[in-house]
Amino acid sequence: MQRLHYFFIVTFLLLSMQSIAQRSVSDSSIFIPSVGVHFSYHIPSGDLSRFYGNASAIGADFNFKLKSQWILGTFFEYYFSDNIKDRAGYFKGIQNSQGFVIDGNGQFAEIFLYERGFNIQAYAGYQFNVLSPNPNSGPFIEVGVGYMQYWTKIENPGMTAPQINGKYMKMYDRLSGGISSTQLIGYRYMGDRNLMNIYAGFEFTQGWTKSLRSYNADFAPGATLNYFVWTTAFKVGWVIPFYPRTPKKYYYY
Repeated sequence: MQRLHYFFIVTFLLLSMQSIAQRSVSDSSIFIPSVGVHFSYHIPSGDLSRFYGNASAIGADFNFKLKSQWILGTFFEYYFSDNIKDRAGYFKGIQNSQGFVIDGNGQFAEIFLYERGFNIQAYAGYQFNVLSPNPNSGPFIEVGVGYMQYWTKIENPGMTAPQINGKYMKMYDRLSGGISSTQLIGYRYMGDRNLMNIYAGFEFTQGWTKSLRSYNADFAPGATLNYFVWTTAFKVGWVIPFYPRTPKKYYYY
């Protein structure tokens, strides 16, 4: 069954490439399946800004640009940062009077905190054929919906502090998740060569999340654990289309 699945994927890609090979990106709007990688820099607001500062993200996407200029696709991105707010509040229940956690050796424990998260979405959009060098480039908009999670990664080198390691770490990581929505406004350039395809734009992400832990040691009993999060980001990406290089000259004999 798995081999049959791969066979259909390869056949679809070969047929797509064969049909595209007969037309040039510079001549007309064409069907373009593609994969891509991207980087984005996020500025949080809403409830997210209470816990974290600015963060970076890397990701990958897969989409189809149709001949009609509509775009359908999906993407995954992974957030990372060391910009943690309220560091003193994470272990207030197990800190001494000086604000330190004492490890199993009776020493001040080394503890490092990092933001981590991900967002996975399906999206639809439209490519506008204005201010563009060819019918497959130009401004575009995309709107997506999906699921996101974010949490605080806790590192204790040597795992010397048993209070925050193993299953106890989950009481402090503030893991949250829920439905997300994203809007992207940008500009895409698609050229005849496979390596010369890029896009850039501004991305707006909203999330309706809640705590996914049954117990949070650093939150007061009865605290509100439902959040509305928002980020504004600048995003750049590199696109790899599934079409071969089209010759610009033809010779007849």
